[in-house]
Amino acid sequence: MEIGVYEDWMRPQVAKMFSLQYGLNENDFSKLIEDFYEHPYQKDRCLRIVAKEEDRVIGFQSFFYWPYRFNNKIYNSFQSGNSLVHPEFRGKGIFQKLLTYIDTHSRKLGIDFLIGFPVEASKKSFIRNQWENILNLQWHIKIINPLSFFFSLRLQELHNVFNTPSYTLDGNSSSFRLASNPDFSSWRNHYSKEGRYLYFSFAQQNYSANFTLKFIKRRKYINELIIGDFQCNTNDLTFIHEAFNTLIRKARSLRFLSILTIAINERSSYSLLKPLLQSGFKKTNKKIYFIIKDFSNNQAIHNPESWTLYRSDIDTW
Repeated sequence: MEIGVYEDWMRPQVAKMFSLQYGLNENDFSKLIEDFYEHPYQKDRCLRIVAKEEDRVIGFQSFFYWPYRFNNKIYNSFQSGNSLVHPEFRGKGIFQKLLTYIDTHSRKLGIDFLIGFPVEASKKSFIRNQWENILNLQWHIKIINPLSFFFSLRLQELHNVFNTPSYTLDGNSSSFRLASNPDFSSWRNHYSKEGRYLYFSFAQQNYSANFTLKFIKRRKYINELIIGDFQCNTNDLTFIHEAFNTLIRKARSLRFLSILTIAINERSSYSLLKPLLQSGFKKTNKKIYFIIKDFSNNQAIHNPESWTLYRSDIDTW
């Protein structure tokens, strides 16, 4: 068995492996590989590691460029994703070998740190590889209309209400935030489905707040609106509370919406916990693990208070 760098001839095997595991169409996953990893923004930055026996690919692990800004510095940071070992070769420590490859090449690759949002099944494997689970994103929910199932879903009306143009607001530089520049956003929109995001902005005097939203349907009757990102140019809690209340009123004007949800780092120095509670959000028992592996010896990376994270920080947003 060899651990090494992905090559393009491996694409059909990688696509088939993911197709067998997740029931995906091979051609669809092959197209995702092209849109996600081969895009000019990501192609020469992302790290794709494979395990193979002769010419057979039996494991795949990627780390894609995911730049975070802290104290006006943009870090060479990467998010872990699309991890898979072929079912016939599990239990042989292959995933650990894939992760260890990055450890031994981190200096040459110039990596500052890695991040991940693992599912329960893979979290322990990362921890064994010396990743740290420094915090979890906690989900909070606000009931919008418990009788929403009586009303017809009108997607065009949803887009008409939440269509405020989005723009970047200067926030707190002393917190790790995703450095979403135009090139990064263009790549992300390229691999995402068109028209999937919604936007709402609120302004009062010199203060502004932006919400990035996404609609999903859960089960048969629950119409959920997720707050995936929140940007604000002030820490004034009264203003932030009013911004959330205004968003709630807008959501309630659409009677087919059931719930409004958001996942936050409650331990952040800039936590939204207080305004959320004031606006009637309730904590659920759902959470998202957040893990890091630091190669820079920057203590701020290990501090949960230094991170402002939302659902949109995950590549699948």
